[in-house]
Amino acid sequence: MNNMTISMRKRWKQEIIIFCAMYILTMLHEWLFINSLENFLKGFVFFVILYIQAQVHRFFIFKFYVNKNYFIYILLSLAVISAGASVLFIADFYWIQPEFFEPDELALGFLYHFVICIISTATIMALSLMQSYALEVQRRNMDQILLNEMNLKFLHAQLNPHFFFNMLNNLYGVSLTEPARTPELIVKLSELMRYQIENGNVPKVLLSDEINFIRNYIDLERERIGKRCDIRFICNHSADEMKVWQISPLLLIILVENSFKHSQNLTKWFVHIVIELRQDTLYMTIDNSLADENLKKMSTQVGLNNLRQRLHFIYNNNFSLNEKQSEFTYETTLTLTLEKLIL
Repeated sequence: MNNMTISMRKRWKQEIIIFCAMYILTMLHEWLFINSLENFLKGFVFFVILYIQAQVHRFFIFKFYVNKNYFIYILLSLAVISAGASVLFIADFYWIQPEFFEPDELALGFLYHFVICIISTATIMALSLMQSYALEVQRRNMDQILLNEMNLKFLHAQLNPHFFFNMLNNLYGVSLTEPARTPELIVKLSELMRYQIENGNVPKVLLSDEINFIRNYIDLERERIGKRCDIRFICNHSADEMKVWQISPLLLIILVENSFKHSQNLTKWFVHIVIELRQDTLYMTIDNSLADENLKKMSTQVGLNNLRQRLHFIYNNNFSLNEKQSEFTYETTLTLTLEKLIL
């Protein structure tokens, strides 16, 4: 069954609900007098005439108002309402309630039916406009959700090659200094890449898995530059503590990568990373040395811009990301409200 068929069925169900609700409201004051099949048929015919003229206005006349042809709209509205009132008046006078009308009050009787037709048309149009508004809001919400998903996938696509090239550079550096360790590090790299591929497109991962991914990455960096760089990673929470929390994947790695990439210093090269968990809030602080001018790598800010966009998309206002530079150090702090794992 295609989407169009489902949409048509849903539309017909809504129309039937509106029809039944309008019928009940219209005939509410007549229920006590419907004591036979004939009276029921009379009431039903009365309502159907009202309903048809209102639907003619809805589907064929209201478009002139939308297109700002106001004169034609008013003219056709009066014509259709008058026609509906005339048919209703004739049915009422000759069959439904002939005893209700006095011969000298025919004009008043027509005016009565004219007003009823206006009220029924206004009610149908109000329900129709409310329905259209609700559908439009729903459509816009769905479009926004799809747009956010597309943006997230695009940002992941940008992140993947950036991360991959950095890791290959790491492996190349180790192969030059300690070639015997290259196979071991290739295995480690493959584990990191597997994690990224398997979890890059899922909405949430366990915090313990994400921290383990960060730890493995730092271990690989330590193999590459540990003799020249003071690398410290502190996260004193057990895996069991972190397993109850979820985080969007591959967020933290961007900050960790940047700290290594832009901290190279010949005199005092360091990267210090601290991750703390306090109740439902993650605190990540990274202090790194400033790169020497002759070693400084041009920053395109792609990684940080991607991170900010992803944080806005996923966490809305439940995060803070701050950067502070002093004479010798660069500090980055991320605060993130986590979601608890639902078992």
